[in-house]
Amino acid sequence: MTSSSSGRAFRLRWDVFLSFRGEDTRECFTKKLHESLKSQGIRAFMDDEGLQRGDHIALRLIEAIDDSAASIVIISPNYADSDWCLKELAKIFERGRLVIPVFYKVDPSHVRKQSGPFEEGFRILEKRFGNQEGKVWREAMSKLGGIAGLLYDDSNGDGEHDNLIRLLVQRVLKELSNTPMNVSEYAVGINERVEKVMDLLKDQSNNVNVLGLYGMGGVGKTTLAKALFNSLVGRFERRCFLSNVRQFSSKEDGLVSLQSNIIKDLSHEKRTHQSPIIDVNAGISAIKRIVNENRVLLVLDDVDDVNQLDALIGKKEWFYKGSCIIITTRDTTVLPKRHVNDLYEVTELYPEQALELFSHHAFSKKEPPPNFLNLSKQIVSLTGKMPLALEVFGCFLFGKRRVEEWEDAVEKLKRIQPENLHDVLKISYDGLDEQEKCIFLDIACFFIQTKRGDVIDVLRGCGFRGEIAMTILEEKCLIKIREDSTLWMHDQIRDMGRQIVLDENHVDLGMRSRLWDRVEIMSVLKSKKGTRCIQGIVLDFKERSKKLTTTSYSHPHAEKYNEVVLNAKSFEPMVNLRLLQINNLSLEGKYLPNELKWLQWRGCPLESMPLDTLPRELTVLDLSNGQKIKSLCRSKSHTVPENLMVMNLSNCIQLATIPDLSWCLQIEKINLENCINLTRIHESIGSLTTLRNLNMTRCRNIVELPSDVSGLKHLESLILSSCSKLKALPENIGILKSLKVLAADDTTIVELPQSIFRLTKLESLVLDRCKYLRRLPECIGNLCSLQELSLNQSGLQELPNTIGSLKNLEKLSLIWCESLTQMPDSIGNLVSLTELLAYHSGITELPATIGSLSYMSKLSVGKCKLVNKLPDSIKTLVSIIELELDGTSIRYLPDQIGEMKQLRKLEIGNCSYLESLPESIGHLGSLTTLNIVNGIIKELPASIGLLDNLVTLKLSRCRMLRHLPASIGNLKSLYHLMMEETAILDLPESFGMLSSLRTLRMSKKPDLVSTLSVENIGYFVIPSSFCNLTLLHELDARAWRLSGKIPDDFEKLSLLETLNLGQNNFHSLPSSLKGLSVLKNLSLPNCTELISLPSLPSSLIELNADNCYALQTIHDMSNLESLEELKLTNCEKVVDIPGLECLKSLRRLYLSGCKACSSNAYRRLSKVALRNFQNLSMPGTKLPELFSGETVSFTKRKNLELTSVVVGVIFSINHNKMEIQMPGVVDVQAKVLKLGKLIYSSVLYIGGVPRTDEKHIHLRRFQDYHPLVSILKDADTVSVAKRSPSFDERLELKKCGIHLIYEGDDDYVGDEESLDKGLQSVSERLARFFNTSECVNDTQSEDDCQHELEQEKEHGTRLLPVKGNFILLILLNIFFVLLSWFWLRYLSSAERRD
Repeated sequence: MTSSSSGRAFRLRWDVFLSFRGEDTRECFTKKLHESLKSQGIRAFMDDEGLQRGDHIALRLIEAIDDSAASIVIISPNYADSDWCLKELAKIFERGRLVIPVFYKVDPSHVRKQSGPFEEGFRILEKRFGNQEGKVWREAMSKLGGIAGLLYDDSNGDGEHDNLIRLLVQRVLKELSNTPMNVSEYAVGINERVEKVMDLLKDQSNNVNVLGLYGMGGVGKTTLAKALFNSLVGRFERRCFLSNVRQFSSKEDGLVSLQSNIIKDLSHEKRTHQSPIIDVNAGISAIKRIVNENRVLLVLDDVDDVNQLDALIGKKEWFYKGSCIIITTRDTTVLPKRHVNDLYEVTELYPEQALELFSHHAFSKKEPPPNFLNLSKQIVSLTGKMPLALEVFGCFLFGKRRVEEWEDAVEKLKRIQPENLHDVLKISYDGLDEQEKCIFLDIACFFIQTKRGDVIDVLRGCGFRGEIAMTILEEKCLIKIREDSTLWMHDQIRDMGRQIVLDENHVDLGMRSRLWDRVEIMSVLKSKKGTRCIQGIVLDFKERSKKLTTTSYSHPHAEKYNEVVLNAKSFEPMVNLRLLQINNLSLEGKYLPNELKWLQWRGCPLESMPLDTLPRELTVLDLSNGQKIKSLCRSKSHTVPENLMVMNLSNCIQLATIPDLSWCLQIEKINLENCINLTRIHESIGSLTTLRNLNMTRCRNIVELPSDVSGLKHLESLILSSCSKLKALPENIGILKSLKVLAADDTTIVELPQSIFRLTKLESLVLDRCKYLRRLPECIGNLCSLQELSLNQSGLQELPNTIGSLKNLEKLSLIWCESLTQMPDSIGNLVSLTELLAYHSGITELPATIGSLSYMSKLSVGKCKLVNKLPDSIKTLVSIIELELDGTSIRYLPDQIGEMKQLRKLEIGNCSYLESLPESIGHLGSLTTLNIVNGIIKELPASIGLLDNLVTLKLSRCRMLRHLPASIGNLKSLYHLMMEETAILDLPESFGMLSSLRTLRMSKKPDLVSTLSVENIGYFVIPSSFCNLTLLHELDARAWRLSGKIPDDFEKLSLLETLNLGQNNFHSLPSSLKGLSVLKNLSLPNCTELISLPSLPSSLIELNADNCYALQTIHDMSNLESLEELKLTNCEKVVDIPGLECLKSLRRLYLSGCKACSSNAYRRLSKVALRNFQNLSMPGTKLPELFSGETVSFTKRKNLELTSVVVGVIFSINHNKMEIQMPGVVDVQAKVLKLGKLIYSSVLYIGGVPRTDEKHIHLRRFQDYHPLVSILKDADTVSVAKRSPSFDERLELKKCGIHLIYEGDDDYVGDEESLDKGLQSVSERLARFFNTSECVNDTQSEDDCQHELEQEKEHGTRLLPVKGNFILLILLNIFFVLLSWFWLRYLSSAERRD
C-alpha cells in the first residue's frame, strides 16, 4: 500500500477484497480492475490470485475478508445464483468495513428487493439452505442495494470499462487514505450500558438532568459519553460535547476558552460578531442566559475539579426544563449533589465482552483462534478487563502468530501488580525501537492536539522517520488521528509516557530528558540547572500549572507575558536540546544551543528578528503571532541555519518585507498567512528549488509575485487566497511542473497566464470570487491531472470548448456565476465528473451531452431561473445521487427521470411552472428526500407510494395541491411530512399506515381558511386510522377545521412532544390527553369554541390558549410542576385558574384581557412564583409602590452585586385606531444609557394583545445574565419608554417604573408574615400587592394618569398621586361635618341647661 495509507489499513494483509461472480465478470472486468489496483500499490485480494495451491476455499475466503480494509462488490446478474457469493457478502457486512458496490448490468432497486435477475436464484437457494440462511443473505443484498455505488450497463459500451476502473481505483485510494482510523471504535457492550443510562435519564426526562459518569481511567467513560450524546443528540437543537476539560482548564484562559466553546455551540446562530468572553464571570453570565432560555444537551468530558463545573454549568437551577448535562470524571468528589442528580459507575467489561474486544484488536475477529483462546483469556484477566488496556495490548500482539511470543507477553503481565494500568500499557511501549520510543515520548510530552503534518515536519527535522513511526504508533493504538488531523492520545497513555520521563530522575529536574511543567522549567532555568540530558522544553505562558481555587478564577501566576524574561545563557548547558517552545516570552542574550531543531517562539516581542542568531542546526522555525515583528535581518559576516526546512510567520501582521532567502537551501514550507502588511516578496523565493508549500493567504497588500519562479521546480502547493491586490500570476508559472494545488480566490487577477497548460500535475484550481476574470485560456484543457475546478462567484462569461479535455476532472463548481449563460457541449466529455454545481448561475439550458456523464453523482442548477427544461439525455445519469432543480423554470420532469435508480435527493421546490410529476417518479427506489416546497403541482402521482426509502417529503405552500393519493400510506420509511399551507382538506384513510412518521406539519394559513365557508368545505374529520401513528413526535394541525370533540383514542399518540391544534372549531379535548406522558408543548390559540381544558399531562412545559373566547373552566393545574409558560390572553370567561399557586416552575404568565379571573389569579400568585417570573401580564391599573420612576440611575453597592432589574408598565390598547395583526405588544423598550447616550436596548415583549381598551399591568424581570443587567456600570441609567417610531400606534403607555434588585433583596425563603414592609423581600412585597388586589384599586382617571406620566417625563421625579389628594379632601370634609355636628350638639345642650 502507498505511504498515505493509515495505520489500520496497513496492519491488515489486504487493502481491498474483490467479491464477484466469476462467470459474469472475471475475464471482461474484474481481472483488469485487479491489475489496475495492484499497479497503484493497492493490495487487492482476488480469489485466483490471493489463494495458494491447495487452500480450502471457504476458510481462506473468510480469512481474506477478515484481513481486508475494504471490499468492492461487483454485483452482476448471476451473483445471487452462487451461495458462495452470498456468504461472502454476508461476511463483508458482518465486518462492518467500507463497501463499494459496482452494479454491473443490474438495477440497484433489483438488488435492494432481490427481484429481477435475482428472484429465481434466491428461490432456489432458500429451498436448498432454508429461509433462515436466506434471510441473512437478503438483508445483505438489501444493504448493498442501498449504498451509492457505480453503475455499468450495456449502453455504456465496452470502452467504458477503463473509465469505470479508473474511477474505482481513485475512490479506493481516496477512501483508504482518509478513513481507516475514522471508522467508529469497536465498542463492545456499549449498547447495554447506553440502555441502562437512558433508563436513568428517562426518570428525569422533564426536569433538568445532570448525570455523573465515574470510573477508573481507561474504563470507557468517554466512549459511553459519546454513545449517549449520539443517542440523545436528535432530541436537542442545541448541544455541545466538550472534550478534555481537565487538560484545557489547566491552561491560562482555559476555562474562558471552554466557556466560549459552549456558548458558540449552544447559540442558535453561530455569530462571528459575537462579543468575546473576557473573563470567567462574563462567561458564566453568557452561559446562564443561553441555558436559561433553551433546552440543551451538554457533555463535559474528564472533569477533575468542582470549580470547573461552577464555571461551565453554574447551578442546575439555571437550566431550562428538559435539559441534560453529562459529566465524566475519575473522582466522585467533583460531583456534589448541588450539581448532579444521578451517578453511574462505569465498571470494567464482562469477561465475554472483554474477550471479544481483545480478539478484535489482536486478530480482527470476534473470537480468538482455538490455539490462542486460553492465552487470550489469561490476558483479559491480567489486564483487569479494562477496555484501554485490552485495545493497546491487543494491538501490541497483532501480527504475532507464534505461541511463544504470546506466552512471553503473558509472563510480563503476570509480573505486574493488579490494576497497574500504566505498567500494562508500558509493555507496548517496550516493544518499540529506540527511535519510536523517542517519538512517542515527544508526542506524549509536547505534541498532543497538534496537527499531524506539523509534527511530521518536526520529526523529519530531527532526522527521524516520522511517517513510518507515526504509522507504527497508530497500529499499536498508542496514538490516534482525529478528523481534524490532530494527534490524540488517551490521557492514561500520555501519563504513562510522562511517568517514564519522570522516572529518569526524581530529584534533579535537569537530569530529565523532557520538561513540560512551567514551575519546574522556571526552576531549572533560574537556577541554571540544565544539563545535556534535556532534549525538549515547552514553555507557553498561556499554560497554567495550578488548579483553580474556590475563591478566584484569576491566573495563579502573577507574571504577564511581557514581564517574563529568560536568559539565553540558561540554555547553554543543554547541548542536546532538540525541541524548544518559549511562547509569549522575552529572551535576553543571542545564542541558543546549536543542536536545536525546533524553535517555536509565538508572540515573539522583537521588532526585528536577527536570523544569524538562530541555532545553526535549526530546521523548523515558528514565529507565528509575532505581532511586533516588522522584518527579518541577517549579517553577512555570520552564519545562518542553512538546514531550515519550515518557516512559519503567519499572523505577523507588522511584517512588511521578506528578505533574501537564497541561503535557505533546504526550505520546504513557508507560511505567510495573514501577514496583512506584507508588500514585497524577495525575488529569491522564486529560486528556492526545495520549496514545496507557499501559503500567502490574506497577504492583502501584495501587488505582485516574483516575476521569475523558474526555480520552484518542486513547489506542490501555492495558496494566494484573499491577496486582494494581486492582479496577475507570474507569466512563467507553467514552469512549476510539480504544482498540485493553486488557490487564487478573492484576488483581482484578470486572466490566467498562457503557460498554465504546462501544469500537468495540477489537481486543484480555485478561482472563486475573481470578479475580473472573464474567460479561461483555451489551453486549460491541457491540465490533464486536474480534479477540481472552482469558479464560484467569479466574473466568468464563458467556458472554453477545450474544457471537455479534462478527463480527470471530478468537480466543476460554477455557483453564482451570473454572467455565465451556457455550457459547451464538450462538457459531456468529462468522463470522470462526479459533481457539476451551477447553482444561481446565468445558464439558460443544460447541453444534451450531459447525459454522457454516467458517473456524475450530484447535479445542481438550483436558482437558474432561465433553465426551463431538462434534456432527454438526463435518463442516462444513472449514478446521480442528488439533483437540485429548485427555483428553475422547468415545466415538466421527463419520464426518463425514473431511470435514476440511485437518486436519493430531489429538490424541485419553488418551480413556479412545474404543474405535475411523472408516474415514473415511483421508480426512484433509492429516493430519501423529495422537496416540492412552494410549487404549483395539483396532485401527486399514485406511484409515489412505491418510494420505499422516502424519509422526508416536503409539500409546504403547494397551494394548488388538494389531495393526497391513497398510496401515501405505503411510505413505510417516511419520518417527516411537511405540508403546511396546502389546499388539502382531507386525509386518506390509508394515512394511518405511515407507521414510521415522526413529524407531521400540516397547518393552514388562518386568514386563508377564514375566507372559506363551512358550507363549502365542511369540517375536517380525523381518519379512524390516524391514531395508529404511534411514533409521532410532533403534530401541527392548525386551522384544519377540527370540530366537535377530539377522539378519546388520541392518547395512543403517546410519544407526542409538540401538539398544535390552534385555530380549530372543537369544543372539548379528551380526558385521555393526560396520557400523553412526554407532551411538552400544547398550543390551542384561537380555538374560539373550546369550552373547557381537561386534566393535562405533568410533562407540559408550555401551554398556549390565547383568544379562546368561549373557554370557561380549567381543570386543576397543580400537577403541572414543569410548566414554564401559560398563555390565556383574552380568555374572558375564565373565572379561576385552579392550581396556579402550585406552578413552581412558571416563568411567563400572560393573562391580558382576563378580567373575570384576575382577582382570583392575584390571590393565587405566590412568593415563589413571583421570584421566578420573567414576564407577567394581567389586568391592572397600578404599579407596586416599590417601583421608582421611568428612569433610574445605577449605583454600584459595596460587596453587593446587582442580581436583576424589574421593569413595570401600565398600558392599554386603543382599538379605535387602525388595527394591525401583531402576536403581541412589541413597542415597550428598556434602555441603558451612559452619559445620555444609548448603549443597549431590549424590547419588553408582551405576549398576546388584549382586545379591550382597559388598562393592564406588565412586569418583566431581567436576570443578571441578561445584557441589560450585566452591561450596567456605575452611574449608568436605565429607562423605559415607548418605542419611537412605534410598530403599533394603538399602544398607550400609561405609567412606567423600574426597580433594581441587589443581593439580599430577594433571596429570603422563609415566612415573612410578621416582618415589616421594609424588611420583606421583593417577591413577598409583590405577592402582597397582588394578593390584596391593590393593582386594581386605583380610581385615578386616565387623563390624570397620562398627565402624571408627562409630569414625570418633564421633572424626572414622582409626584403625589391624585388619588391621595382626593382622599385627603374627603377626610377634610368629614372632619368639618363632624365638627359642625359637635358644635350643634353643644349649642343644643347649652340651650337646655339655660
